[in-house]
Amino acid sequence: MGQPVLEPGDKRTGVFIHGESEDMPCVVGSLWIDRNLGVLAEIPYIGFGTEQFVTPARWFDGGAAPKNLLFRSEGLRATLFGCEILRVFNGTYIDVGRLSAREVVFAERSGNIDDDLRVAKLASHIDGLSKWSGLSSVKWDTELVESIGGRPRRRIKYVVEPDYGLSWQQGAAQMRLVTNWRHEPNVVSGIQLSDDTVLESRFRQARPVSDHLAEHRKFRALFSLIVGSGAFFRGHLIRDQRFPIRTLDGVIRGAENQRLIVVNTAADHYRSPQKSGLDWPILTTEDLSSSALSWWAKMYDASRRFVLPTLAVLQRSSTQAEDRMVNTSISIEALGSVVGPVPGEGPTLTHSKKPTTATHFYRVIEAVGIDVSTIPEGAIGLARALANNYNDIKHADRGDFPDGRYTIYAGRLALTLSRMGILQRIPGVAPAIAKYANAWPVRKIFEI
Repeated sequence: MGQPVLEPGDKRTGVFIHGESEDMPCVVGSLWIDRNLGVLAEIPYIGFGTEQFVTPARWFDGGAAPKNLLFRSEGLRATLFGCEILRVFNGTYIDVGRLSAREVVFAERSGNIDDDLRVAKLASHIDGLSKWSGLSSVKWDTELVESIGGRPRRRIKYVVEPDYGLSWQQGAAQMRLVTNWRHEPNVVSGIQLSDDTVLESRFRQARPVSDHLAEHRKFRALFSLIVGSGAFFRGHLIRDQRFPIRTLDGVIRGAENQRLIVVNTAADHYRSPQKSGLDWPILTTEDLSSSALSWWAKMYDASRRFVLPTLAVLQRSSTQAEDRMVNTSISIEALGSVVGPVPGEGPTLTHSKKPTTATHFYRVIEAVGIDVSTIPEGAIGLARALANNYNDIKHADRGDFPDGRYTIYAGRLALTLSRMGILQRIPGVAPAIAKYANAWPVRKIFEI
């Protein structure tokens, strides 16, 4: 990881190369990172009869831009994959073509440049994962030793090595939590280490990056529900033999982690961290087993109807109270159907014994076991109040929006119910859910 890091605001000028032969023409242009669009390339050219610009003119005017490119500049190498023409600026004298790249690795890949990017291992940095996992690469021990003058002095020994956490099978991918440490030079005097926990996926055969990220998103969704806030991808790393470590004599000595930017997750890297629920997550790593995590991944696609609406609220940096109430209520309606009939729900049913929105709220309230003893009308009354608030927001024929103070309260409770209801379905976590149902994060909602 010794290369200079390209960040938003930096713009590097260098050459873009397509092809393997040494006599391939080099196209001069610039490379930079857009906070929303990922990595962009900009190449100026003259589009009429100038031999020097035949190649870029063919790329942009002829619509024949190569899908993969190498970029070289002083101190920086990058390989661009899945390039597409974003825009062509036609000027009076000079035209400028702009490319966007689906994936960019900040290293130069060996072999045929036209090959798609496939990797066997990918790691993702996720907001809050280090604190929640409790993993650390650094272990230390202290002892008192005698000095020359006879007075004792303190000696501390540090051991720095990867620390491994949960691991599980997720379809064809082997997943695990592991620390990723690296030396950070030139920060301040002394030895500086960056110590972070990453989510790592590994396939037996190299796969497209999109296959890895599909598996990473399943865990990120679970983690976001556990901590109650958005869990953004802060960066990706790949390790592949086609991005090798070479000695001066050209011999390949292995591979190391290389920075990867993917257009679909680039915006996450530069978001402000959200206020996190890490001080009181619903589940800890001790509450989750390998089989439970495998179950979650297997059932994820079938759970989208109640997972995604709540997840959408958590992944947004700010939401209106009404948005929070509507999204989480959609999740609870879907959850209630999965939970099925529970004792005591009769008063919430229609005359024809069909479930209502209040029925679904009641089922989830009963399923997670929150204490409703402070509410005079009990679980039935609470379910009806939450359902009424949701329906008053949703249906225009009910008049104006409900009082915002009630909606704020209802949204907080509905979000907590939804998170707990979704997580409770995971095998083996029922005791942890029951403990959380009577803990301070839930009690304080009722004490407002």
